[in-house]
Amino acid sequence: MINFDLLDVIPMYMKKICLSYAPHRNKGNLNQTQIKVLIAVGKKPGISMKELSEMIMIDQGALSRIIKKLSDRKIIKKEISETDRRMSYLYVDSEGLPILADNMEKFEEHINDIFSNFTSEENEEFISALKILKKYLERIE
Repeated sequence: MINFDLLDVIPMYMKKICLSYAPHRNKGNLNQTQIKVLIAVGKKPGISMKELSEMIMIDQGALSRIIKKLSDRKIIKKEISETDRRMSYLYVDSEGLPILADNMEKFEEHINDIFSNFTSEENEEFISALKILKKYLERIE
């Protein structure tokens, strides 16, 4: 039986790891939400607006405004589906590639700093637990 207190782990993880990443200076001078959008699109090229909205937990109206700003700066490229004009897919654009690389490097350093106090055994257990959690979460529709 699942202990319901353990379900707090996911929001705690998001807050302590993902949301605590906010570099003060980055190549594109992007805010935290824009960085989150860029990283998500970089990890999943061709992601739809709807999928991205669900993935980063932001409403579609706010996401559209963010995408518009990033698109105007050639950081994100939005392509309309040829078969369904209501659908659009997102890609990192030419100006976004170096910004994405810079932020991915900084985010990796951020995560390594957070987990630097883990022993090698704890690190292996943690990675194993994350792989199991990912496997089961992917099964949920």
